[in-house]
Amino acid sequence: MGAGPLHADCSRICETSVEDRRVECVTSGRDPDRVVLAWDSASPRSHEASRSSTKSAPSEYRIRFYNFNMGNSSNFQSVDQLQGPGGRGKFQDALGERFVDGLAPDVSFATFVETRLNFREWIEQYMAKRSSSRLDSLVAQSARREGKKSNRNLMLSLMEGIAATYNGNLKSMLAFCSKDFVEDSSGGLFGRLNEPRLGGMVPNPKKAFIGRSLVLQGEAGRGIRLSFVGTHFPISQVAAALEDPSKDPLEGAKIALAKTLRKVLKKASLRKLTDEKTIIFLQGDINSRTVLRGSEVNDALLEVLEDESLQSAMQAELELPPGRWREVVPHHSVNDLPVTYKFNAEKSCQTGNSPVRSGSNDPEHYLTIGDVMSKARLRSFSEAPELRNGCGFQHGLYKRTLASLGEWLDTWGVAFKQHDFRSFRFPACADRVIYWASDELHDYLSLELPRGGYEVNHGQLGSDHRPVSLEVVMKLYSSKIRHSTHLKPARSFMGEGYLSEAEDLASEEDPDDLYEATPKTVASSPPAFGKAASLSSRRLFADGAASEDEGT
Repeated sequence: MGAGPLHADCSRICETSVEDRRVECVTSGRDPDRVVLAWDSASPRSHEASRSSTKSAPSEYRIRFYNFNMGNSSNFQSVDQLQGPGGRGKFQDALGERFVDGLAPDVSFATFVETRLNFREWIEQYMAKRSSSRLDSLVAQSARREGKKSNRNLMLSLMEGIAATYNGNLKSMLAFCSKDFVEDSSGGLFGRLNEPRLGGMVPNPKKAFIGRSLVLQGEAGRGIRLSFVGTHFPISQVAAALEDPSKDPLEGAKIALAKTLRKVLKKASLRKLTDEKTIIFLQGDINSRTVLRGSEVNDALLEVLEDESLQSAMQAELELPPGRWREVVPHHSVNDLPVTYKFNAEKSCQTGNSPVRSGSNDPEHYLTIGDVMSKARLRSFSEAPELRNGCGFQHGLYKRTLASLGEWLDTWGVAFKQHDFRSFRFPACADRVIYWASDELHDYLSLELPRGGYEVNHGQLGSDHRPVSLEVVMKLYSSKIRHSTHLKPARSFMGEGYLSEAEDLASEEDPDDLYEATPKTVASSPPAFGKAASLSSRRLFADGAASEDEGT
């Protein structure tokens, strides 16, 4: 945890200098990638005192996450139609609204999945009007544009452009305070997550991951790097796992998610973003699903993060220090997870918009997986022998569970078409924020949640997902607050083929040194790994309790 920058390239701020206070935006469309905007030198310092790092007080950084899968909807004509975090104000408040403690955010990271919106004009207008904002630098990314830069196949590039128009695009917006952060010019990340189809790929830029990195400045930051990555995970293998009556659906769903998480880690490793001073925040539609097995209910991502053997296996043979994936918001069980999918695009959920927290007298709360399952009249396998035929017991179980909810579906605004239902369309917590960090860095780190966890905005209609926001106070301590236990090596008895996939040369054909300024795409073929067992217990903290005097 020594002081100083990670490397020399960290001095660049969005292709600008601190003195002239200009701001660079990476935009989409036919115009040039980069537009440089003038900026007023005035910038409030509402919590300068919190930057000092002493033995008794950690350095603090307030980070707001905002994520919305817009469902490729044409209902959204302008960014101004998007509501702010938790439904408060407009989207621009995600960049400036103060935290519940009255202090302004230091970073705001927004991810837009399956969007048709063009953000360039909005960014220019916002920056011109909000010159007093603490977040005086802003960088935007587009998966379609990143894919075009990394693609030497002109026909494939054209197909991806057409696909973006039809399927929507993956975009992100990263705003930050340049007095406390500097963009790492070598810390970009991009990779495709093509789903298998005829011909080996789908030219669909929305299934990808894109990211940029910031380095904390000054003695308080100690050169720690934060990589903010937006993503849209593929769903085909998860869906297949839920509908295959011959296999364990949870095992299949876990393996599918682990494959994708490994791809992100491998690309990050190739980009030198997995060292002991880097935290990778991954936000977006991770496409986790609720998994039913008789009377047992699980969440696929929750189980992946709990499975130490699986976590170890997905990092095998990669050049990275001991570490693991963790969720920013810890949960006791699947029942505590908020439902973010699948909703009626035109009907609001009637459970309210404020989550019940421990000790709260607020009667309203977000719809959770526990709410859904507590109202469902489940029948065990032995009570429903007719489900053993046809589409299989598991597929029938999902459909019958929703059918049993009756009027609750209408009250909650949950979409359910019996004639066109598939198991992966069962209500789920698909939109999440997770992070990877080395065990060494994690031992100095705490993530506090001023609003208790995810905020789901049920008032924002127009998509089968609902926007999810999250406020995090990240604290860096000068001494360890826990002692992490390293992951054990993956089980030696694992079989072949679980994470191995054929190379997709059409989608990842570029050499790793094709260009410098934009993240590169490198072919990825993880080594084989095998069967992952489900864990029955939950951990709030993956490794070790914090010390009592400096508890997290």
